[in-house]
Amino acid sequence: MGTFFDLLGSKEDDMTYSLGFMVSRSSGFANELLCHVAGSPIVDHSQGVASLQTVIKNHGRTDLEIRVADKFWAIFEAKRGPQLPSHKQLAQYVPRFANANVTTKRLVAVTNAPATHVAHSLPTAIDGVPVMHVSWRTILRLAKRAHAHETNHNKRLLDEFAAYLQEILGMENTRSNMVYVVSLGGGHAWNVNFREVVKRQRRYFYPTAPGWPEPPNYIAFRYDGKLQSIHHVEKFDVFTNPKTVFAEADDATVQPHDCLHLGPPIIPPTEVRNGPSVHQATRVWCMIDTLLTNKTITDARNETQRRLDQDIHEPEGGDKGEQA
Repeated sequence: MGTFFDLLGSKEDDMTYSLGFMVSRSSGFANELLCHVAGSPIVDHSQGVASLQTVIKNHGRTDLEIRVADKFWAIFEAKRGPQLPSHKQLAQYVPRFANANVTTKRLVAVTNAPATHVAHSLPTAIDGVPVMHVSWRTILRLAKRAHAHETNHNKRLLDEFAAYLQEILGMENTRSNMVYVVSLGGGHAWNVNFREVVKRQRRYFYPTAPGWPEPPNYIAFRYDGKLQSIHHVEKFDVFTNPKTVFAEADDATVQPHDCLHLGPPIIPPTEVRNGPSVHQATRVWCMIDTLLTNKTITDARNETQRRLDQDIHEPEGGDKGEQA
């Protein structure tokens, strides 16, 4: 077994049990997760309760619930892959919150779904209860962030939890054919030239901030009005000092950034222009084959969206939380 958590396994429920275990054991991780979900710090979560597999009469069971007295209550529905929970499944959990005098209530989907799919498929609220999405990569990032503020014992647990998630995410990520297409400017930051670091060091970095995605499986760069290259993302690191990653960089403390390690460039066989809907700093998602078979990035994005919309409207299969 590579980690303590591998004793559980790598199925959907196993990942949820691992998440619940870490919430119950690591105060630092619990704080990071609750703050992320609530949007602001939960002042005192020491009396919080994490409940696994709570049975709801005639409505299946919830994966994970975290409640902190009258301050916070979230129900987590977790999926191992990119499948999102249905509206019907999430709606059946809403009665759990009925008549509960709790300041912050959340329905949380934990999946590997790309941001575009989430934006088009997941409701923002159900019967007044906010719905949000947290990716497994965000869970991984929160665990890494909590590491510095934990005891030595919990640091070891967090290390094993991170290794466990990275192994599973690596397996899931290899199945994704979505490419994040970004505009690569000619400027620089901290004495690091954006284009040169991609070309010569096969690195690309961006802030871990709203508006930016979890590290993708593929990333593509465009400038001079056209697509330049597509790269597989081999792995990623998080840095708060660019000097630790780039020798030529200034020694400075910055907000957390994801640093992607890129594979060899895939050069389109024909010129792929931006098209009318892709301009300035626009960032879009495209399936890799659409970028290699269309004349513009705009056309590739439109075809990708058509396929995603088609998937959304296909009948859903059965789910563990739904009644037959």
